[in-house]
Amino acid sequence: MFKLLTEHWVDAFFVFMILISLLTGNKTLLYAMGIVFVLRMVRAAPVLEILAGKGISWGILVITIGFLAPIALDRYDLSQFKAVFTSPVGWIAILCGIAVAIMGGKGVIVGQTDMVITVGIILGTFLGVAVFKGNPVGPLIGSGMAWFIIALVRRIIPF
Repeated sequence: MFKLLTEHWVDAFFVFMILISLLTGNKTLLYAMGIVFVLRMVRAAPVLEILAGKGISWGILVITIGFLAPIALDRYDLSQFKAVFTSPVGWIAILCGIAVAIMGGKGVIVGQTDMVITVGIILGTFLGVAVFKGNPVGPLIGSGMAWFIIALVRRIIPF
């Protein structure tokens, strides 16, 4: 049994996460895990390589469109737009936008190169959705936050 798990741990991981996603009703993770697992099972490595290389950029594009669409639909007026530059809330939002852009940029790099962080962020995002009813938008920013905290801790305690 141990040998079987060590040889097929990736498949076991996907099956486990799919089952947990079903039990907790986490549709986003269920669909993502299911699609990637099916692609793995049918040996569609070229498709997985494309998704590994471009998927994050495509996801960022879709999320950005989702934020811009209400502006294009005239759901905000000019006074709200001006408030971004004239209120403390607006400036805090701008600073947070800068911070998440920096962390997200680091998250792309770390998420693609450090398996411990990648799996940890996936599991943490899953728990955040399942237990705390959050939204599964965290892997990119989560990886960047992990990078920031790890870099900070390494300055204090080398590891």
